[in-house]
Amino acid sequence: MRRKSVLACASVAAGLLLGPVPAAHAAVAPVLYGVGSGEHPGAGLVTVSASSDTTVTSITAHLYAPGSAAGAQEVAEVSDFTLVSGTGHPGLWQTTTPLRLADLGTYRIVVDLTDADGDTTTAEGTYEYELEAHLTDLQATPKNPDYEHQDVTVSGGFTVTDPRTGDTTPAQGAEVDLEISNGDDETTTTGTDGRFTAAYTVTDPSSATVNAWLRLTEPWYQSRANQSVEVRAVQSDTRVTLDAAELDVKEGQSVQISGTAEVRSGGVWKPLSGAIVDEVWSSDMGGAAARPVTGADGRFTGQLTLSSSGSVEVNVRSTTFLDTSPTQKVKVHVAKKTSIADFTAKLDKNSKLTAKGLLHTGTSVPADEYNKVELQYSADGKTGWTTVKTVTPVNYDPDFGASFKGTFAAPSKGYYRAHFKGSRGWQESYSPVVYAKRTPTRVLDGNASPEPVRKGRTITYKGKLQHYTSGAWKAYANQKVKILFRAKGSSTWQDTGNATTRSDGTFSKGSKASKDGTWVAVLLYPDGNHLVSAGREDFVDVK
Repeated sequence: MRRKSVLACASVAAGLLLGPVPAAHAAVAPVLYGVGSGEHPGAGLVTVSASSDTTVTSITAHLYAPGSAAGAQEVAEVSDFTLVSGTGHPGLWQTTTPLRLADLGTYRIVVDLTDADGDTTTAEGTYEYELEAHLTDLQATPKNPDYEHQDVTVSGGFTVTDPRTGDTTPAQGAEVDLEISNGDDETTTTGTDGRFTAAYTVTDPSSATVNAWLRLTEPWYQSRANQSVEVRAVQSDTRVTLDAAELDVKEGQSVQISGTAEVRSGGVWKPLSGAIVDEVWSSDMGGAAARPVTGADGRFTGQLTLSSSGSVEVNVRSTTFLDTSPTQKVKVHVAKKTSIADFTAKLDKNSKLTAKGLLHTGTSVPADEYNKVELQYSADGKTGWTTVKTVTPVNYDPDFGASFKGTFAAPSKGYYRAHFKGSRGWQESYSPVVYAKRTPTRVLDGNASPEPVRKGRTITYKGKLQHYTSGAWKAYANQKVKILFRAKGSSTWQDTGNATTRSDGTFSKGSKASKDGTWVAVLLYPDGNHLVSAGREDFVDVK
């Protein structure tokens, strides 16, 4: 079968224009780069590519019959060339009047070239005078065959342009070769209208390019840029719709993963019957799999046991005409037992509560986002539990547990517990409730006097210490209250001594005035049942 490319002829002609251009000062005769029939051989036009040092002013082409000997009489002469591209040196010229020759074939052609300097050149080449085949309306039905439609029908039409007459007519009774990129070629024949139809069975799941080539007994041409169609996606799309994206199960129990498998056919999704569905879980802890087969309604159910939490990947297994479905994942949460032990909560003198304990989660540790313990507070130990602080257990040991500890500002009394919220991988747990209490204290009427005071004189700081007991503020006697002084411009407090509270809670302490500064009284070292407190800061100007 003879197939030639007009693009090749055109590219040769155009490519030759890229050759060396003669220098302007040298007398150079025109150079013929190529001669041909252009992009449409059926038009019967002659194309000439040439160059010279000056503009080419005259072109005449003499044609001689195919197979004729030297000295034979020419059968045609053409000189109506028009510049179609370039500058004229170089350039591409084409005739405007079609050649109407008696016979098809390869003609010998002699071209006379003359430029503006009067330089001339005569060069010889060949000219293809042939039929031009045109492929129209190439179609493949369906373009996207699936497992229900495995055959593809290819159709189209051919016309032929004859340069001898200029007529374009249907290609009647001509053989057509169908080129299938991933399969065997097929052959068919056109009808009286030039139309053809052929069918083939898809045997390869990859995409294919289908093209058609006409067979003629006379010299003919068909462009390789002719129409083509693509047949692809011979594997029909499938999909899985799961009944649940996440499932909860206790350790040691099996989980059932179910859903519906579908195939896209005829532009719609239909139940997929008799297909294998792979349900697979794997991890460092082991693996499990189930391979249920879909029923007539596309339904499937698989059962498998996971040793730990993980994702089960589910998809339809591929076949010749079924594509593997996008993987769907079911997150299976295997809840492990947890517990909190050795929980304590202690309140210090500065109203800071420290809570600590041990979290037990078995032989593994929760992921960072779940490995948290909430330290909670309630006024009555029964209702209104609120999370005061969240801490992360550390130093995990399978036997000992993971220790946690948190410190935060707290009221003078209340109930506390530790709460492990857990996740789908670990069960929730609580510690026992514990009670923590300290008695509040306060310093009233704190005052340093006199103010101002002369240097060397005595400054006396007075006040009253109370503690909250039996539901009321009462005098707190026989307690040492520390008197502190901070010089003006300093950030450091100096200890000036202690004052002991009287039976009514009052106290006083004198100190020698030396410089400007601030005075304050502080219950800094209470017993193990009371909280610290501080009086009013008082600035005294020393003269």
